[in-house]
Amino acid sequence: MNTVQRLLSNTVLAFISSIVVKAGNALLFILIGRWLGPGESGAFSLATTYYTFVFGLSALGLHEIMVRDLPARRDESGRYLVNYLTLRLLLSVAAYGLLLLGLRLFSPYSATTTQIILILSLAVIPEAVFSICQSLFEAHERLVTPMLASIASSGVKLLAGFWLLRQGAQVVQIAWVIPIASAASLIVFAPGLARLFRRVPQRLPARLDAAFVRLQLGYTPSFFVIQFFSLLDYQSDALLISLMLSEEALGHYTAAQTILLAFNLMPLAIRTAVYPLMSRYYHEAPDKLAVLYDKISRYLFALVLPLATGVTLLAAPIIALVFGPGFEPAVPVLQICIWAIVFLFLNVPHARLLLIHHKQREAARMLGGVTLLNVALNLLLIPRAGIAGAAVARLLSSFALYASFYAYTHATVMKLSGRPSLARPLLANALMAAAVWWLRAFPLPASIAAGVVVYAAAALLLGIVPPQDLVYWREIVRRRD
Repeated sequence: MNTVQRLLSNTVLAFISSIVVKAGNALLFILIGRWLGPGESGAFSLATTYYTFVFGLSALGLHEIMVRDLPARRDESGRYLVNYLTLRLLLSVAAYGLLLLGLRLFSPYSATTTQIILILSLAVIPEAVFSICQSLFEAHERLVTPMLASIASSGVKLLAGFWLLRQGAQVVQIAWVIPIASAASLIVFAPGLARLFRRVPQRLPARLDAAFVRLQLGYTPSFFVIQFFSLLDYQSDALLISLMLSEEALGHYTAAQTILLAFNLMPLAIRTAVYPLMSRYYHEAPDKLAVLYDKISRYLFALVLPLATGVTLLAAPIIALVFGPGFEPAVPVLQICIWAIVFLFLNVPHARLLLIHHKQREAARMLGGVTLLNVALNLLLIPRAGIAGAAVARLLSSFALYASFYAYTHATVMKLSGRPSLARPLLANALMAAAVWWLRAFPLPASIAAGVVVYAAAALLLGIVPPQDLVYWREIVRRRD
């Protein structure tokens, strides 16, 4: 398998892994919303927000460091696994203890909501193990095992949650599904780890090494700051809505975010696939890194633009189809937040370049400034415009982060065009938007299918994919056949 084939394969595998690991929570949220209403689904969403904080703050950026450094020293995989796993478990237990203490000393929520938060957040411990194992396989560019583990976790989560809802369970009982499913999925990693270490002889023993741990911890401060501000940036709106409005309002807001889940996970999957490859090119073939960066930037723009346009035009029927009546306030949130996803897509190559060039400290500063902007905008707009104000804050802060990363990357790291060609994708997108608008009264699948066909045909006729790339893709397909 050549480099492009490996990249495409890993992107697909990473996307599947990313979407299924989130699908359990997302589908469970949808089921809770349909069965129990916006208030109960809002409590579940709030618990997920706290879990995300605890998990993220206990990570210290170890996932990113491992994926960045291990591809060049795979014969030390055992040492990395043992030491990173020990460190990650200790940090997770400590973070959960701090959450428990904080909610005991100060909690603005009801006793039931607090209990849901504590139960669901127990998942940080098995998920810490999952994260390190996943990092190891990503560094080796072997993503089948993490994908299978994700499928197992989501399958247990969804089936158990659905059964409990059918039995009349409330959210407190359903919350136990999350940590149990996370623990069960770890079994899948055992045979994959055995195969991996049989294929890769190890130069150093797999044992705890205090000096090695201290060295790795020295890399973490900037990554921790990035992680902290990323969490605050992406979770502050949900937290502030729960404090300033109500759990029902949070349920409406999270309904829109649940629809956006797949779109959020697509750049994550692309990032997972390209990060180790970009890291390897940085050390071995800088000229290939420049070409890869330029192509990723152009293709991402051509991909995300029609997605955002289509969701904007079809937001109302999408919300009605997934959640049913009672979730109409989620429609404007979805129409606004989908455009924040555009900047999330476009930021993928810039953010990875900063990390592989060891510019994480500068990235942390920019992210910190944007996070403060996001919090300030939420505090300003939520009281005035409700959950739509939170959506506007998300859009503006996402644009600010993209603009700052783009400007810094092009000024200091990668002085290429890196600016997507706008005219042809915009014209193809306009043709697609016209077709979708004309068919908006038809059943949703018809509108979506028409949009896909029109955009694909326009992209082909306008030459959005360069002829030389078409020849290359055809050659890849021919070789695969």
